[in-house]
Amino acid sequence: MHYANKQILNQNLGNNAFAWDERTAEYGQSPILTIPALIDGTLDDVKIGSQIVFEEIENGILRSCVGLENFVQLSENMIVFDNHNHAIYFWIDAVREWIIQPGFELIHIDEHSDLWNNDNHLDLEKAITNPEYAWDFTNLSCNVGNYILPAIESGLVGNMIRIENEYQIDAYIDYIPSSMSVLNIDLDIFAPELDHIPNEKKIKIIKNLLEKVQYVTIATSPYFIEQCRAINYLKNILEKIG
Repeated sequence: MHYANKQILNQNLGNNAFAWDERTAEYGQSPILTIPALIDGTLDDVKIGSQIVFEEIENGILRSCVGLENFVQLSENMIVFDNHNHAIYFWIDAVREWIIQPGFELIHIDEHSDLWNNDNHLDLEKAITNPEYAWDFTNLSCNVGNYILPAIESGLVGNMIRIENEYQIDAYIDYIPSSMSVLNIDLDIFAPELDHIPNEKKIKIIKNLLEKVQYVTIATSPYFIEQCRAINYLKNILEKIG
């Protein structure tokens, strides 16, 4: 399993493809991103690392984002990581471990849809039987914005519920998920630009769903929310639930 060790992404693929030419010119060589290792741990192990995990050119300026020190498996059915595309690997892994089944209901709480088009197609049967292929697809064929459509097209994901604004939060505040469901949280739902949505509502809907779904993936999204803020909200949510 590749996530057992820290990995380096140095190809013009996946998240590293963002602003590749400009970043290559900036560095004078191929840019590099780090993919942290996965550990079993607790909330105390969810810490900011020192390696760059995402870069983009914003208003002509290179923006380099540090992610987590490690991805953390908080329990058999809950995992925390930084860039959101890693979710597809862990969904496949959960199917491999018989925690969930293909065709599960995906409840996606995020500032963004993550439904960009992806020309790469996931071979679900191969991904379930071959973790190396699943890792390669996750990191070389997907990025933070386009990992969900391959999951839907392959049959990994069935029905998808999007919760991105206050109207949708209100609509699903007391939602009862299907018997086979996954909650996919991006902590950028707590980014400053969404402060107009009361935090009490965000926490309430997450708390309700966490108690009812079979599996949970949580992204700290370094490019979209400051990591100290993301981790603080994560701890606030889980402590409130506990």
